[in-house]
Amino acid sequence: MIKDPWWLYAYWEVQPQAERAARSQLTPEDIVGLQSVLRVYDVTDTAFPDQSARRWFDIPLSGLATSWYIHANAPDRSFIVEIGLLTRGGRFLLLARSNRVTTPRAGPSEVIDTAWAIDDETFWRLFGGAVGRGSSPSGWMSAPSSAHAWLPAGTAAARPAVVKGFWCRVNTDLVIHGATEPRAKVSIQGRPVLLRPDGTFTIRLAVPDGAQTITIDVTSADGATTRTITPTVTLAWSGTLEPERPAKPFRPSGKPADRPSPGGAA
Repeated sequence: MIKDPWWLYAYWEVQPQAERAARSQLTPEDIVGLQSVLRVYDVTDTAFPDQSARRWFDIPLSGLATSWYIHANAPDRSFIVEIGLLTRGGRFLLLARSNRVTTPRAGPSEVIDTAWAIDDETFWRLFGGAVGRGSSPSGWMSAPSSAHAWLPAGTAAARPAVVKGFWCRVNTDLVIHGATEPRAKVSIQGRPVLLRPDGTFTIRLAVPDGAQTITIDVTSADGATTRTITPTVTLAWSGTLEPERPAKPFRPSGKPADRPSPGGAA
């Protein structure tokens, strides 16, 4: 699945018979150093697997994981992920293959139609309440399109701001992970958390502004004992970013006669 222009989310379930069939192909030497990996293929504009991927990389898996966040760091690209067994000698045994996904662009379109451009004052009057403080057409025009100019986006609300044509977006996610008895019950913020067979768990939360108290309840299998942990996380913004107002409003080039009439075709 796509999370945002830079991140993918993979989850899987491997049938026992599929893993047994793959392991039956291993020699005793292959078993030493054997590990489970996710193999991430960049398949942009290719008919994978009939055609070779443009590039690929492996992610070693820990424990009995059944899901993973993948930092692809490649907006507007297509990916397919495989899970398999990797021997120390580099032999890869496929267990399952994902669907194809394509990450979205990282930022506004670079195509600008100056015939429909408006000055910042008009923009604020028409759209200021909808897009929030800190956006402007000049900010859109100069928005970065390179992934290196962005931070990985999370699920928290974005806070864009413009200063002299520069803008950025910073989102914050909190990853909570731990372990308990496999038969115990864990809930975070009142919602149950799925435990892996070994009792480990991982959950990702969006962190809004301000101080947040996270309530984690762990209850024994017989329901007799409950332990509660309440870590507090604070996300605070400092400083103020104000949009720069242009000295003169934007005026499209060309004479008024060159502009389309109200009854003309758009």
